[in-house]
This record gives sequence, structure tokens and C-alpha cells, in this order.
Amino acid sequence: MRMKGDDGKPFSERFLKDICVNLILAGRDISSVALAWFFWLIGRHPEVEESILAEICTIIGEIRESGKIKVGDDYQKLGRDVFKPEEIKRMDYLHAAISEALRLYPAVPVDHKEAVEDDVCPDGTELKKGTKIIYAIYSMGRMDEEKTAKNTSQRGGLEMANSWVNLHTNSPLFVATSIIYRYHVKVVKDHPIEPKLALTMYMKNGLKVHVIKRDESELQKYLKG
Repeated sequence: MRMKGDDGKPFSERFLKDICVNLILAGRDISSVALAWFFWLIGRHPEVEESILAEICTIIGEIRESGKIKVGDDYQKLGRDVFKPEEIKRMDYLHAAISEALRLYPAVPVDHKEAVEDDVCPDGTELKKGTKIIYAIYSMGRMDEEKTAKNTSQRGGLEMANSWVNLHTNSPLFVATSIIYRYHVKVVKDHPIEPKLALTMYMKNGLKVHVIKRDESELQKYLKG
């Protein structure tokens, strides 16, 4: 509220309200699109879902050992406060999987920028003030599969080589963690999957799934005794 515009005057409440609404609406679409492609992809690679679930349960096991959760607690009824930001940050494999989904199917497939003053690109291309540049994020993520391959991080998890694929992953991380821990999302057989190019890369026919609640015995395979 203390910030001021170029004219030196404080921003109006209407302006701040419009900014907040824009962020909420944009974040909603980006997160939902990213999650749709993510769950479709892990549905095609069940071994990835298993690895993510094992990672989540490892965190839960450590929380239990710390005394914050008792051994007899019903894991299916744990509140959302179980997964705190510092715990989510430790889920390297989940982060890598969502980053890979965003590389292949970026929520915003095409973007553009405008030069506010004369500039020169790294390759020597001169840009005049007002020049508009359009770049295809979808194509960029597929230009060199080897350079964008997953690398082993120092902490033993996985991470993407390209930093730009890590955009917009915070909300999907929290949502994906809660869903995968409690449910198995199974895509309806023979459901047609086709991207629809718009401001965001929607699925043309949506994503129809069966949401199956996980049995506690399934989680116990990964939880330390």
C-alpha cells in the first residue's frame, strides 16, 4: 500500500484490487492446466507416481518419528498442515516431475515482450524501442531433449537443467502432493487427449478421470515402521 506510481502518487485501492484479482484468476488457470497435463503424464508412467508417493511417505515417516504424528494416527485424515512449505521444498522428485510436465506442456505456450527502449539481443540482433518479440515456450522446451534431461541433484533428488521450466510450480506442488498422497488419479480409458492453443494450453476435451481413494495399507509400504 505504500508503493507509488511513476507520478509519485500512491496506487489507488481499485488498482490494487484489479492486480489481486488478475493474479488470482491467472494463477487459477495456470495451475489447473499444469495439473491436468501432469496427472495425464504420470498416468502414462505409473513408476513415476510410485516414486512420488514413496517420497511423500518418506516425509510423513520423518514427521511421525519427530513425534508430531503418532503411530496410531489415521494417515488418510491428516490435515493439510502436514505438508508445510519447508517439507514441500524437500520433495525433489515431485518438483522434477512437475517441471518436466511444464517443459513438455507449458501452461503458457506462447508469450511476447516489447522493448521499452533500444536494445541488443545476445546474438547481436538489434531491437528498436517498441519492437514486439513473440517466443514459443512450447517449442523451446522440445528443441533439445538431451539438454533438458533430468539431472541428479546434490540432495539425491532430480531437477531440471533449464531454470525456466520451474516457473509456476509452487501451487501445483502443494495440490499434487495432497492429491497423490490421498488418491490415485486414473485417466478414463480411451479419453481423447488433444491440446487447445489459447492464452493457456488447455486440454481440448478436458481430462476425465476416476479418483480412487488410497488404502492405508498401500501407504504403509513406504512408511517406516
